[in-house]
Amino acid sequence: MFVFSLHSRRSPLPEFVCVQALLILFWRISRLQKGPEDVPASTALLVLLLMLMLFLDLVSTHLGLPGIRIFEVLLIVIVANASVLVLTAVLLQLFGYLQRILQTLTALLGTSIVITVLAMPVLFGLQTRMDNPGGWGILLLVFELWHLVITAHILRRALSISILLALLLAMGYKLLGYQIVGLFVMPVS
Repeated sequence: MFVFSLHSRRSPLPEFVCVQALLILFWRISRLQKGPEDVPASTALLVLLLMLMLFLDLVSTHLGLPGIRIFEVLLIVIVANASVLVLTAVLLQLFGYLQRILQTLTALLGTSIVITVLAMPVLFGLQTRMDNPGGWGILLLVFELWHLVITAHILRRALSISILLALLLAMGYKLLGYQIVGLFVMPVS
């Protein structure tokens, strides 16, 4: 099994976390059983998850917006992910919790990967039924709402705020994402 170290070699007792343990952790955060405080504070893990998320976002955005050129999809993915990461860092700074940045960003990326992987079959199903999405559209909406709740859960724990404020912030994240897509996608008239 693939294993990587999350701490420097100088640590007296380096901890090793396997991919399976991380998947279980992100699944439990997605089910609101754990929080960002349970995630290892590792720059290497954050970078690895960011690269994986960029790839998955590229694929899923291309599936969801099949008429858009790949360069525009790449811009959407980079701008949207950078915006969420910067906004989260700014919020953590404003609330005085900048020391939680690695764990918070890692939790957001890890759970986004979980949701994206689970939603991929729905996106494939939607591609074949764009004229009448029916159940596929409802399933995609369920994943969007679930992702919203997970984001609110992570923000609530990371910022030590109420669930109502966390939900408002999470909705702001979603609206920001839609606005970014809107910058690159021309409306159909």
